[in-house]
Amino acid sequence: MRTSEVITVPTLSQEVYNRLRKDIMNGLFPPGKRISIRKLAEQLNVSTMPVREALNKLQSEGFVHFERRSIFIRQLSSQELIELFEIRLTLEKMAMEWSYRHIDRVALAELNEMVTEMKKKLTSPVEWNELNRQFHLLIYTYAQSKPMLEMLSIVWGRVEPYMNIYSVEQDDLIISQKEHDQLLVALNKKDIATLHQLITLHIQQTKEAILEKLEK
Repeated sequence: MRTSEVITVPTLSQEVYNRLRKDIMNGLFPPGKRISIRKLAEQLNVSTMPVREALNKLQSEGFVHFERRSIFIRQLSSQELIELFEIRLTLEKMAMEWSYRHIDRVALAELNEMVTEMKKKLTSPVEWNELNRQFHLLIYTYAQSKPMLEMLSIVWGRVEPYMNIYSVEQDDLIISQKEHDQLLVALNKKDIATLHQLITLHIQQTKEAILEKLEK
């Protein structure tokens, strides 16, 4: 077997990290929640060591915060969320400029299938939001820029828990769903001006929906 074909098995700490990160993304561990290494280890049926290693990695990524003997899921301020959405908007407009010319009929068909699947998940916000993330990031793969995708994934990761907790009203999802249909039309026409307008509206509405609920 060639070296390039060797299959690596994730370490236990990596598996714990993946599980905890997913739970944070889905809002099962909401911002501000205090967590216990011992309790997490018991729930996952592992020792405290892989849990501690996973939490150290999540801390380096900004998802958890250590305070003396306590550990909390990091709570972003309203200002931090505003700044993250502004960064997301800037990056997505640039990514769209790099992507839209490369999106052909095959890509449009795949994107259309995802939008159709999202319509079936309007009553399941977490599943809808996950498909929403996949939809947008799939568009931006056509920018053919690994650094751009990495930066977008980081920004999405920071705001995704708030989307899954606060941006879950069905009326909000229905509006976003219609915007996705409009995005597909504009992509088909290669209309970058309309694409920029739709991205701006889409991100601003999501930001405002989250901030409105967060401030209550």
